[in-house]
Amino acid sequence: MKLSNYLRISLVTLLCFFFSISKSQNSWVYFDGKCSISEDFFKASVCQDYINQLNADGIPVIGSSKWLNAVCIPDKFINQVKSYSFVSQIAPMGNYSLHNSAIHEDFSYGNSDWQMDMINLINYHKQGNSGKDITIGIFDGGFWKVDSLPIFDSLWSNNQIIATKDFVTNSPMKFDQSTHGMQVLALAGINYPDSMVGAAPKANFVLARTENTSSETHLEELNWVNALEWADSIGVDIIHSSLGYSLFDSLQGDYSYQDMDGKSTIITIAAQMAVERGIFVTNSAGNSGNKPWYYITAPCDGKDVLCVGAVDSFRQITSFSSRGPTSDGRIKPEVCAMGRKNTIPDSKGILRTGSGTSFSGPLIAGMVACLKSKHSEQPNYQIFNAIIESCHQYENPDFEYGYGIPNVLIADSILNSLPSANVRKTSKLDATVSPNPTSNTLQIRTEPQSIYYLTNNHGKLIKNGQLFNWINFIDVHDLIEGVYYLEIKNGNKNMIKKIIIN
Repeated sequence: MKLSNYLRISLVTLLCFFFSISKSQNSWVYFDGKCSISEDFFKASVCQDYINQLNADGIPVIGSSKWLNAVCIPDKFINQVKSYSFVSQIAPMGNYSLHNSAIHEDFSYGNSDWQMDMINLINYHKQGNSGKDITIGIFDGGFWKVDSLPIFDSLWSNNQIIATKDFVTNSPMKFDQSTHGMQVLALAGINYPDSMVGAAPKANFVLARTENTSSETHLEELNWVNALEWADSIGVDIIHSSLGYSLFDSLQGDYSYQDMDGKSTIITIAAQMAVERGIFVTNSAGNSGNKPWYYITAPCDGKDVLCVGAVDSFRQITSFSSRGPTSDGRIKPEVCAMGRKNTIPDSKGILRTGSGTSFSGPLIAGMVACLKSKHSEQPNYQIFNAIIESCHQYENPDFEYGYGIPNVLIADSILNSLPSANVRKTSKLDATVSPNPTSNTLQIRTEPQSIYYLTNNHGKLIKNGQLFNWINFIDVHDLIEGVYYLEIKNGNKNMIKKIIIN
């Protein structure tokens, strides 16, 4: 992937299970549990005893994911690793290359007033709401000279950049890669008096480089998942990603539009898990509206991922903004903000203009931060809903604008009218089961330490056991064809789903 001076949206490779035709060099090896069952599953490390056993037998471990409870190994060791009792599943990682999906405009100097005033953020800032005490995590391909350009001085002097990490090299950030992340950060939170102010100038920021901009390998998926785990561990409130995932190099396995269903791609599953962990996720819709792909890209198809399209300064949808719906018919994008001829800094810190949903996305992420700062007692879903209800065509959504352009003052008014609610309580267990129908394996994504019961159509118990992980696998290849019922319980919550074995 090579980024332009102003904008390159990389199409990353968070794809593990879905393309057997891909040229795989490495694979995920999922374990059946963790050594520590007393610790929070998502904080507990992958069992070191299992890793030590693999290493002792000459199987190198390239990397690991706490959330997936899995490690990456070279494909040539797959047959050897199948014999271990603690291995529950092996899934290939596709070796994908990244495609440029960019809109680039280079014009004269400008200011940032209108791109924020369109969603009423200037007035909201005047009321003292500018994102204080909220932390935004930005995942990107690099943050060129953020440590030295004068336009970022206020972020450093006020200690607003609280953590950085390069997950490509697994080392401290060097700020010598990609202007793209630098521009996204500027739109989200810069404070450069008389020239440019970001959407949440008082917010704190966590910066993660998750992509190698000089080469494209499937191991970038591990970088992204590890960045997500890291961001969660240090208390990030919002994650914004101006990235999208759809088309890849020929013969290496593309997503299809049918995969944009909110549950099929690993990147969307991971983003949804972040939401379930209490993180608000915003994502740019993509720049394929005038290209053959046309539709929004993953993880924007996630049910609880706030997907952001782009309009111009006249509030008209841009030709490049990716369209909805999701393949299962849901409204996407949900919202739009200004994404044509936005004020952004170039590689020297000089203010110019550029276009793309990469630039509308961080404006909405900053708006979310401003709302969360004031309404800290409200859960994320209430803030999400208030933003949707504040949009200019909330009553008549479509697949271009979604619900439209939000107004932060209206969203604030809606939140002011709600009772305080620190916890969203429900008796229904959140669980996803796929594929269904199946003939071999059920993949179950749910709360760790849940219990499952699989009964046949006559109520006879066929299988049961504990689901130790977030992603679990149940072998059903030995069952006869027919209808079954899967019940999953965790405390006082449960879910029952009809399963078809064919």
